[in-house]
Amino acid sequence: MERQGLTKLYALVSVAFLVVLAISPAKDYFSEWRAHQKQYNELLAAQPRRIQPVEVGIKQIWNPELDLVDRCTSCHLGLEETDLVGAEQPFTPHPRIYHDMNEFGCTTCHEGQGLATTAEKAHDGRPYWERPILPSEYIEASCGKCHKEERVPEAPILTEGRRLLKEYNCAGCHKIGDLTVDYAPSLDGIGAKTSRDWLFRWLKNPKAFRPETRMPDFQLSDEEAWLLTDFLMTFKTFPNHAELEAVPAELLQEYPPDDWVEEGKTLFRLARCISCHTVEGKGGPLAPDLAKIASKASPAWIYSFLLDPRRYQPTVEMPQYGFTREQAQRVAAYMISEFVDWDAPEDTLEHTPDPDFYAKGLKLFNQYNCGGCHQLTGIPRAENLGPELTDMGDRRLYQLEFGDTDVPRTLPAYIYHKLKDPRRFIETARMPVYDFSEEELQALTTALLAMTKKELPRKYTVAPEPKQPFAPQGAFGRLVKKYACFSCHVINERGYLLATDLSREGSQVQKDWVKAYFKVPYSMRPILTERMPNLYLADEEIETLVNYFDLVLRDDAIDSVQIDVDDPELIAEGKTLFFEKYGCQACHQVGGQGGFVGPLLDRTGERLTAAWVYHWIKNPQKYYPDTVEPNAGLSDAEARAITAYLMTLKGE
Repeated sequence: MERQGLTKLYALVSVAFLVVLAISPAKDYFSEWRAHQKQYNELLAAQPRRIQPVEVGIKQIWNPELDLVDRCTSCHLGLEETDLVGAEQPFTPHPRIYHDMNEFGCTTCHEGQGLATTAEKAHDGRPYWERPILPSEYIEASCGKCHKEERVPEAPILTEGRRLLKEYNCAGCHKIGDLTVDYAPSLDGIGAKTSRDWLFRWLKNPKAFRPETRMPDFQLSDEEAWLLTDFLMTFKTFPNHAELEAVPAELLQEYPPDDWVEEGKTLFRLARCISCHTVEGKGGPLAPDLAKIASKASPAWIYSFLLDPRRYQPTVEMPQYGFTREQAQRVAAYMISEFVDWDAPEDTLEHTPDPDFYAKGLKLFNQYNCGGCHQLTGIPRAENLGPELTDMGDRRLYQLEFGDTDVPRTLPAYIYHKLKDPRRFIETARMPVYDFSEEELQALTTALLAMTKKELPRKYTVAPEPKQPFAPQGAFGRLVKKYACFSCHVINERGYLLATDLSREGSQVQKDWVKAYFKVPYSMRPILTERMPNLYLADEEIETLVNYFDLVLRDDAIDSVQIDVDDPELIAEGKTLFFEKYGCQACHQVGGQGGFVGPLLDRTGERLTAAWVYHWIKNPQKYYPDTVEPNAGLSDAEARAITAYLMTLKGE
């Protein structure tokens, strides 16, 4: 009987084994990828151009250096077939990229499960699977795995996200790779700068006073806001023991003298303060809106700051104007009388300070890590910072606190919602509310997803080039610092390209023109807001700047070109080329006629050097890659002729 039972068991096992053997090839025959390959070959057969059909079978990309095995191309078969534009997935061609897909595979950028051979397992996986397909809106995060530079080619969203991480000083609370702390204005002297009521209202709701401020909302209770206010108002000493200037009695009156206000208004306009500052929505975006400054700052601070901004804020990028004391008094009078928050509550807030306000205020200052953005002499930076974000893109789901929210259990969703509503997951979280736009949320989420400590082979990584910041010395260096030139101009790859790159200024412009321009700056682009303010430079300062331009900021390759700008035939030929063949007047004005896109070309012969004009019109993108000036493909002879004509454009 026992032997008979074993025989039956053996028979059943054999039958089961045969069934498995039969099912396996049948399952393979009816597999999803095989059906796609059959459909793909049928699609190719219907194309007007002959395309080689694929051989049926599992397709695989293997890159051991990247620890990558991808079988995505078993279904996504038309990735490199541009003739299939408009075809449905999975046969749609891949958008143009600079990388070889056969080397980098698919999951390097898109994530997902590369070994899978069904769409469900490859894309979505299962609940709590760590690496499903990366949502398309965050696809540029994968570029950041290899590209560590600030500006990543062909990745504008990632680049913007990295810029925002820096702009909002996220390193003030979090360690984020090599990102350094970028301090906001120092709080030294704040007790002498502003009023107690204004500071309380600011701490409660910063955007109510300045909608564009980067200062987040910490959602403080009234008690917390008052404790911080009373604590901060005790700091009345400015950096390096600087003191506010003595204020004329006229500035302390309820209404400054009308003649002072009128003169100050004229000076404010001539100085072109709105080149950088906004006033009620009009003006430049580089500096804070001044429309309510008189409701925030004391008359003494406004007057003193106009005389020497860096004496009271050493790191501020505002230039030091060459105002006399009388001129600064007049400008202050105008600002005090006009730049008032007319909607501010008129009542004085009732408040009795807590006897222990200093200790409690200091505790709150550290609890919310105010020192992460603002320096305050004598108060060390808090050590209880937020979590490190250097490896945010590597985080596992078990490391994230979703609470009882309905947020999808994925890393991109967690980062997005944490940025949008920091206290959604944990009500007691200290992270403030930034009120980011949807575009900013996408960019920041992308940048944080790109933060990884995973080391890739060196051949695949692009590290930022180490640079030694240009630091001009001597009298020129002191003027660059005094007038904050780097806040608008680039010199030898340092600064911000909001205005002209000055790196080769001596080879571009004529000395006499620069001297006159510094005296009375003006715009050469009628459709653009003037940016260069009138800094009221002294004659000796102008001489120092111009001589440095002429002797140091030069490009020998430009200077080597010689053009006969007095040749009548060459000039006539250039005029014909300018107006008739190339139609340059479509963008540029000459003699009051022409377009408004480019700068005015009147007085070009007084302003620019012939060598620079020649090189610029030959290849504008060589000097400014983002310029809208087209490369017309001029021959050397044509460029010389047009240059000769332009150099005749001089004032009468």
